[in-house]
Formats: sequence, C-alpha cells, structure tokens
Amino acid sequence: MSALPRWYPAPGNTAAAAAPDRCRPTGPLIGREAQHREIEAAVSRLSKGRPALIEISGDPAMGKTALLAEVTRVARVAGIAAFTGRPHPADGDLAFGAIVDALDGPLSATRSGRLEGLTAVHLDVLAAVFPSLAAGAGAPPEATAPHRTGHAVRVLLEVLAASRPIALVLDDLHHADAGTVDVVSRLMATPPRAPVLLAFAHRPRQASPRLRAAADTAREVTRLRLQPLAESDALTLVDEDLPAEWRRDLYRASEGNPGYLGALTDLLHGGPPGIDEADIAPVPPWFASLVTTEVARLSATGRLVVAACSVLGDPLTVPLVAAVAELNEQDAYPAIDEIASHDLIRLVAGTGRFEFRHSLVRRAVYHDVSPGWRLGAHARVARLLTGRTSGVAGSAIEGAVERAPHVTRIATSRDLGAVALLAAAADDIETACPRRAAQWRRAALDMLPGDLPGDDDERAGGRVGLLLALGRACASAGQPEQASDALAEALRLLPPGVHGLRAAVVAERAHLLHDLGRSGEARVLVGAELAHTRHEADRAALSYEQAWLETVSGDPATACDDAARAGRMADRLDLRLLDCAARGTLAVAAVLSGRPSAGRLDELPRAAAVLGALTDDELAMRPDAPLWIGWAALLLERPHDAIQHLDRAVTVSRSAGRWAVECHALVARVMALCAGDRLTAAQESADEAAQAAWRSGSATLRSYAQAARCLVAARMGDLDTLRRRLAASGPPVVRGWPGALAAEMVAEARLAAGDPDGCRSLLEIAGEERAAGPAAGVRRCGLLARAALDAGRPDVAGRWAAAAEALAARFEAPAPAAVALLTRAQVLAAADATAGAKAASDAAAALDAAGLTWDAARARSVGEALRRCGPPGDRPGAAPLTERERQIAGLVSEGLKNREIADRLYVTQKTVEMHLSRIFAKLGVSNRVGVARALYATSVKPG
Repeated sequence: MSALPRWYPAPGNTAAAAAPDRCRPTGPLIGREAQHREIEAAVSRLSKGRPALIEISGDPAMGKTALLAEVTRVARVAGIAAFTGRPHPADGDLAFGAIVDALDGPLSATRSGRLEGLTAVHLDVLAAVFPSLAAGAGAPPEATAPHRTGHAVRVLLEVLAASRPIALVLDDLHHADAGTVDVVSRLMATPPRAPVLLAFAHRPRQASPRLRAAADTAREVTRLRLQPLAESDALTLVDEDLPAEWRRDLYRASEGNPGYLGALTDLLHGGPPGIDEADIAPVPPWFASLVTTEVARLSATGRLVVAACSVLGDPLTVPLVAAVAELNEQDAYPAIDEIASHDLIRLVAGTGRFEFRHSLVRRAVYHDVSPGWRLGAHARVARLLTGRTSGVAGSAIEGAVERAPHVTRIATSRDLGAVALLAAAADDIETACPRRAAQWRRAALDMLPGDLPGDDDERAGGRVGLLLALGRACASAGQPEQASDALAEALRLLPPGVHGLRAAVVAERAHLLHDLGRSGEARVLVGAELAHTRHEADRAALSYEQAWLETVSGDPATACDDAARAGRMADRLDLRLLDCAARGTLAVAAVLSGRPSAGRLDELPRAAAVLGALTDDELAMRPDAPLWIGWAALLLERPHDAIQHLDRAVTVSRSAGRWAVECHALVARVMALCAGDRLTAAQESADEAAQAAWRSGSATLRSYAQAARCLVAARMGDLDTLRRRLAASGPPVVRGWPGALAAEMVAEARLAAGDPDGCRSLLEIAGEERAAGPAAGVRRCGLLARAALDAGRPDVAGRWAAAAEALAARFEAPAPAAVALLTRAQVLAAADATAGAKAASDAAAALDAAGLTWDAARARSVGEALRRCGPPGDRPGAAPLTERERQIAGLVSEGLKNREIADRLYVTQKTVEMHLSRIFAKLGVSNRVGVARALYATSVKPG
C-alpha cells in the first residue's frame, strides 16, 4: 500500500540480522500504556476469585503477540500460572490445536491427584482432545461433540485453578480450527467459575464469524483493539540519528504499524539495497518467514495468483493478474477472493482494483517465488506494458519508469533499446530516488557491449555518460564506494585530452576516496593527473585539490605551496570561486603548519567579500569555498565571523546534495557556536550534521558528527544524553586533522562524563602535532590538566598548566594566553583559592575580549565558585556545599527536574527547591545551567 517516496542510504559497515523470535521486538508498551493498565486491571480481578477475559485484536504486525506476551508477564509476576498456545501450520487441521498447544504439556506434568475433580465422562471427553490424557481411555464417539468438549475444558480449567489462579493465553486465533473456536466461544459465553484468565488475539479481517460474534457479545470482556501508533510514539523506535524527514517518511511508510516500522528500520540498517522499492528489495528474514507462512495456507491456484500479483505490483487488476499468471480470467476471480480473505491483498474502495496490504508484504511474497517462473512473469508484464504504448509516437521510452523494473530482469546484452529505456527512466526518478536510478543505470551498463571498438567514440561516450550519471546517483544515494568505482571506470575510458571533464571527475573521486578513509589514494590520484595535465585551468583546479588533501590528511606545509599556486593561477584566469577556496585552504594550512605569515591572512576579508557578492546558485558550483573561509576564521579564534561563512556553506551544499561538505560545515559550525556559548543552536547543528553524515554513507563523517553531539551534550551539562551518546558512538575515527579535532571533542566529553583516563588516552591518540590553530594546543594542555585534577594528580596538572603557558607564549594572538590563564586558575584552585579566583577573573576578561564566550563563562564560574564556596576541603570564604547540596547539584547537572530529584531522593519537591536556592547563592549563579557549569569548571563531584 504505502511505499517510501524517497531514498535511504545505509551504513556500509553494518549487516542485517534476523530476529530469532517469531516477531521482531518493538517495545510492546510504547504507545500502549492504556492497554497495559487494562491488562493489569483484568489480572487483578483474579485475586478476587473471579474470571477475566481479554480480547486483543488488530491488523497484522500491529503488536498483538507482543501485548499477549505482556499479559503473560503481568500474570506470572502476580503469581498466576500462565499457559500459552497457538495454532501451528505444520499441524494441518489438527482439532483443538491452540488448546492442545497450551495445555497438553502442563497436563502431562500434572499429577493425577490434581485432576480428581473431573468425572470419568469429563476425562473421556478430554482424552479425545489431549494426547497426554489419551492413554487407556476409550472415549465414545459422542464424547467429542462440541458442546461436551467446551464444557469439559471449562471444568478442566476450574480444576487447574483450584489451588491458584491460571491464565490461558492463545495467539493467532484467526488461524484456529473450528474446534478451538468453539471451545473459546463457549468459554466467553460461560466463563469458568474460578479465577481463570482467558486472553486471546486475532486479526478481525481473517477471524471466523463465530469467533467475532462470540467476542462482540461476550460480557465483561476487556477489548483491546490495537490502532496504529501515534507518530511521537512510533519515532521512539527509530534511530534518532536519522534525518528528520527520513524518520517522518518511515512513519508514513509504516502507517503507524510497529511491525512494519521494525522491518523498514531493519532494512535501513542492513546495507544495500535499502528500504525503498528500487529493485523490490528483500525484506528482513523474520518478516519474510511470517508472510511465507501466510502464503502457505493458500491453495495451489491462490499461490500462483499471489505470485503473479507480486511480480505485477500495485495497483492490481484481475485481467492483468490473470494474464501474468496465464489463467483464464474467470478462474482468477475465485483465487483473488481467496487471497483477499487471507488479507494479503485488499480491495481499493470505490474501484475494481486491489493492492497488497503493505508494500513489504508484496516484497516478501516476490522473493519467495521460484526465480525461473518469476523471470517469465516479468517478460509477460513487459510485453503487456509495451502493448499499451505501441501506437504512440516515441514509444521506445514511453512509460519507461513503469517498465524499467521488468526490463532490468529480462533484457539481454547488446539490447540498446533497453539501455535507452533504463537511462530515460533513471533520469526521470533520480532526484526523488537516486538509489533506484543507480540500480537501473548499473543494469543498463551491464547490457552495453563490452567489446567496444577503439574508434567508436559514440558508444564509448555513451558508456562514459552512464558511468558519470551512475557515480552522481550513487553519491546522492549515500553509496560512496560504488560512486568511486563508477568514476574510476569513467576515468579509464576518458582520453587524456578531455579538458575540464577529466579534472572534474578526478576531483570528485578524490573527495569520495577521502570520505572513505583512503586519503593517500586520493593524493596519488590527483598528483598523477596533475603530472599529465597541461591545461592551466585544470592545473589550477587540481592544485587546489592537492592542497586541501594535504591540509586535512598530509603535510600542511606542503599544502601551503599547493594552495598558493592554485590561488595565483585562479586569480590570473579570473576563477573567483576557486581563488576563494584556495585562499581559505592556504590560511588553514598556514595555521596548522605554524606558519601564519605564509597564509596571507590579511587577504581573507577580500576573499570573504567576493563570496558574499555571489548568489547561492553560483556558490553551488563549489560550496567548499565558504567552508574553507569559515574554517580559517574558526582556527584564528574568530567564531562569529566563522559562523557567517559556515551558514552559507551549509545552505549551498545542502541544496546541491553535497552531503560531505554539509557535514563538515555543520561540525565546524558546532565548534564556533560552542565557543560563543550558543549551545541550543549548536545542538541543532550537531543533529543536522548527524543527518548529513547519514546521507553521505561515510562512517568517517558519522564519527565526526557524533563527536560534535558529544561535545554539545557535555557543554550543556546533560550527562544522561552525554553518556548515551558516548556509548552509542564508540571511539572516534582519528584520521588526519579533522579526526584529531573529533578525538579532542570526545576527549572533553569523556572528561565531563567522569572519565579522565578516557580523556587522556584519546588526546594521546590525537597527537600533539595535530593541534589546530593557535589556541588548540593550549586547549589540549588544559584538558590534560583538568583530567589530572580529576584523577587526583595536582602535580601533573601543574606541569600541563606550565606547558600551556609556554605554548601560548609562542603566539601573538590573545586567545591562547587567555585559555592558558584559565588552565592555571583551575590548577591554583586546588591549593590557593584567592590566587585561583584572581586568575579566573583575569582569564574571563581576556576570553571575553577574544570573543570566546563559553570559556569566559567557565572562567567566571571558577572564580565565583572559589569565592563563594571554595574548592573541596577547608577554604576561607562562604560556606561550602553540604553533602545533600552537592548531591542535588549533581542531579541538576544531569538534567533532572525538581520533581524527578524529589522522587530520586525520597524528599518533597519543596525541600529540593529550598536546597536549590541555597546552591544558587553559594555558587553565585542564577540558573540550573550555571550549577552545571560550576561543577564542570571546578570538578566538584556530587556527594
């Protein structure tokens, strides 16, 4: 029915796993809290010696089995013996299948003394039902009459419940045999006179009329009719790192059905081909097995027709289905009725068409069809669709999108008509679904002749065009590996003299290789192309590519020369965008290499003005230009200037589908916003960076984005979120300068989470030589000093503070000295509160002047904390925090509200408010964020 309208790239380093259970666990109580309360109320009635009935109904995969499991759990927690059963397809028409499944095992283990309440007649009737009671019994034929069986089972339940309450929990009663339905219906009409809970689940569309009527007319029954989950509840089951529109699309595609949502999510995490219907992608094994079981219940003709339906796809018309199944149309109608009665397909209201109850069901059926028959069916569909357009001019590609899924399976090598059709179809859907476009272009390439004559430029050009389009689609679909491979093959076919195009393809592939963690290979590729290129514009572009690759993953000093050369050529050729990108890269490389004089930093404002005069459409040709100017401003400790350029980079890269550039710009923006103490905006940018990283398909970029999210959570004092982020993200990918920055962000986060050893080890991995910018090395020393203080090593912290001061003295910029002074203040706080407070005050003033608002606020928090409550231990000044105040301050820093703190500490909310007012006064802060900062800055730990 519903299919995702967009594409969904998946991580390349994960694999789908089949859930071992019958149904994928989806958190049964998410969105089902009201049903849980009704279950508890029904179970509680048993404690009063009364029976209870629970009916759970809903569409397939709506969570009925999960809710029945909750019934069983609640019953057993209450000390109730629960017996569970369901019909099994392997049992065929076994009478009373679900009843036997639930009770035969317990009966075989029950001592005969417990059944003394049963008469000989009852035992004879039950012996005809339960194999464990059949030995030695000679039940007369009339003993199996339905009313006798129902009565005997009711008496049996009363006997079993004589010593303690019991629960009979039956699932899938829409598949139950007539005997089971009769027994359950009679139990609903005349419940046992004992504390017996009867809970059962069924699909209303497939349940027998007898069962539905009995459930509808039963008295005192708890009816739980499961509806689709609300969007807010359903999205708690989806990875929060996914782009917001993907999460919404997932919900719409699932129609609020938790089972479908689980299957779609599993496909998303399972790697190619993803969860759109690009090639009728397989479904998760656990979901496929459920649908296979449903199909197995159909007749032979029904299975043939539903197979034809799966090949044809929605919408389904009986004449077309009959033609694909090679049946007489009149014979197809009864089969359609049978399939609809099993709820595999449904009639579209107000039409004569049918559709699968969900696209996932269609896919599961499709992949269970034998491949030979399936290919023949595709050929029949293709002929039928071709016949529709045979009288239309230009019909070779008429209805290309509709025919393409079938043509990909049946076309053979050298079928140039099929190649043209698939290329046209891919062009039509590339924007909406690049993954599907990529699949069709791969199929078209496979059909092209492989033995192209060397002088057949037209055919070679056609292959190159397809390869370039394939690379573009794969990159947009978050498949960087496949995109790189396509571009590599295109380069092999492109002659050296193709100016402009070869250089552009080399540059694009270099970006992809870098994002895949293969920067060395990217540098070799660019260097080799540069060595063979004489065209000056190409040389300028390739020199720039060489410069940024050396900057981020090689030798920044070498990058200075490359960037300067690219800038000179771009200026001479009036290539303004390239000139700006080269100047930004030169500035960054100069800062990283410790050669600021080589960066022509005084020329950056002119480059920024040039970018500011360009439209977004012009910038979209090279969105990395504002990115590099933004990075340069950030490394020069000018966060406000950096944000302006990074905002532009985000806007243009997002509109151009350049996910990697967008992710890098957003991570840099997080750092700039954090420096300016704009933490809410930083949090939004970090979330957007994670979404861009997902789109890119790059594990490296996901690592950078997760590092940014960890940093923001640390600075906001949200320890619960921080610990969750750290646990989910794993160690950062430390590769080159951006990887070192990511490691430093995670190191600060680990320190905030109370892990000084983790902080220190990450900083050692990042390496001192990777420090970025005048203040970066100083910050690294500051983190190591704080980690030493947290570990109880003030002597080591003092050495790191001295190292920070020595490093800051090498720079003329004010920011490094201010950061070093803050580090010294924190070290002094451990021994001399007065000197520490004075140093913190001086650092705050210097940091404010440098525009480092966050650091300035932290310095003020250190000073205020020292003046008002002093560091841990005996200190002059205001009274220190009491043990209870420290405890509450720690919970506040974790993000708990007053009511939550009161519940945690078993005190009243008013008591918490009283303590909190004293904490504010002692720490010299006015809000909860200030409390978190004070603890963060002075390493005060909750008691």
